[in-house]
Amino acid sequence: MAVSPYLLVGELLCFFVALSANSLLLYLIKTRAGSSFGRYRIMMISFSLYAIFYTTVETLTLPVMHIHGSGILFYVNSVLKYYKTAGIFVSTIYCGSFAFCISMLTTHFIFRYIAVCRNNKLYYFEGYKIYLWFIPPCILFAGWGTAIYLCFGPSQVNLDYFREMTMEIYEENIDDIAFLAPVYYLRREDGTIQFHLKDFFGAFLICNIMSICFTTCIVCAYKTYKKLNDLSTQMSNRTRALNKQLFWTLGLQTLLPCFTQYMPVGLLFVLPMFEIEVGKVGNVVGVTCCLYPAMDPLIAIFMIERFRNCVLRKGERSRSKSSKVGVSVMNSDGHSSAGIH
Repeated sequence: MAVSPYLLVGELLCFFVALSANSLLLYLIKTRAGSSFGRYRIMMISFSLYAIFYTTVETLTLPVMHIHGSGILFYVNSVLKYYKTAGIFVSTIYCGSFAFCISMLTTHFIFRYIAVCRNNKLYYFEGYKIYLWFIPPCILFAGWGTAIYLCFGPSQVNLDYFREMTMEIYEENIDDIAFLAPVYYLRREDGTIQFHLKDFFGAFLICNIMSICFTTCIVCAYKTYKKLNDLSTQMSNRTRALNKQLFWTLGLQTLLPCFTQYMPVGLLFVLPMFEIEVGKVGNVVGVTCCLYPAMDPLIAIFMIERFRNCVLRKGERSRSKSSKVGVSVMNSDGHSSAGIH
């Protein structure tokens, strides 16, 4: 078997962990978030639902990635492998999900910035208006997915380019499987190079979307952090503590996909431009990407105090302990009475 079975086991394990962890987080948001979270509860719920959607699409794709020369082969290794139309469709959605994720993170940072630094503008998120903030991520999702399909979809060029390698290394006939594959350029026999501009355009668009979103995240994060640590700002200790928990949770939730998704995926698109072959090592990207939806909810669960206390049952233990502690108070008759805390 050309594809390691450990890759399949790891991806399926991450799928079940992601479903369990995100379901638990949704329960905690419903039962423990409280009114102090305000409209941010909807943002958190949307992100958990997205993670469940993403891990489901990832499992329907089970991507295999391979860098060969100046191209990247991305083929479906799930039950949809030999259903080319359905396989290409689900792999396009899988790729588009990266854009939705980074744009949703950007929306979260904008919300935290407004809540902390411009709280007089929170009416932007009141009522139905909060749902309008999901339109830009949906647009970027559609744009990214469309670019992937149009620029990297099957063509005679990438079929011929990857045919021999696919048969030799993966024992697959590329004509029979669902795949996406940018090939940036071909070297002719006379030494000249034939560039494929549409493949370069697709990579350029993807990198620009990531750059714009990350820049917005960094600017909003810096201003929010500065405001939270400004002790002259009028804010109760409880509100400040909760805002700091949500801020650091969001920060870690941004660093996680940065290291598990965007840096690996970015390298996957950049390395072939310089003909840096890593071969099957490219499958590491598929593994790191499936880690994200499994680990992301755990950050929120253990970084936010009231969620952490509920999972670890700290509140119940403290109440149970205090209920058993009696304080004997001697009254004037010399008798004692027990007070329960």
